[in-house]
Amino acid sequence: MARKPGSKSRSGDDSAQDVEGNVDKIRQILFGGQMRDYEQRFDAMEERLTQAVERTSRELERRLERLDTQVRRDVEKLSEQIKAEKKDRSAESKKASGELQGLTEQVETWFAEVDEQLAGESKELHQALVDQSEELSTLIGETHEELSAEMQKEASDLASSKLAREDLAALFKEFALRLNKDFKLPKG
Repeated sequence: MARKPGSKSRSGDDSAQDVEGNVDKIRQILFGGQMRDYEQRFDAMEERLTQAVERTSRELERRLERLDTQVRRDVEKLSEQIKAEKKDRSAESKKASGELQGLTEQVETWFAEVDEQLAGESKELHQALVDQSEELSTLIGETHEELSAEMQKEASDLASSKLAREDLAALFKEFALRLNKDFKLPKG
């Protein structure tokens, strides 16, 4: 009887599965105790590693929380210091501004006083100049009158004591004759 091609492959698959099942059983018999021991060791090691990872994770979370808390406290402390510093500087700025305002008012008062003093002194100087000008004008007028009178007096003295032209000419003529040694005097 001839076999079908499909039936052969099914029986080949069954026999391959049987062989594998037999190999697994042999393996189980030979290495089964060691494999269970390895599996128990691996399971224990995996359990220890899992616990160590969990412990480390919890410790890391705890430390991060402490660090976060510490950072928050430090930030709050710095924030408070900054606020206090800002408040102090604001108060100092207001104080300095008030002092500056006071100094400005004092300087303006001084300038006003100086302006008033200068105006008063300027008025006094102007009045003194006017008074001196009037005195000098009076003195110049008096001096002019005295000099004019003196000049008139001198002019009249000169007019009365001056030589006439003819007398002066005769004097020069006589002088010239004497220089020429011509001693004949003109009659005259």
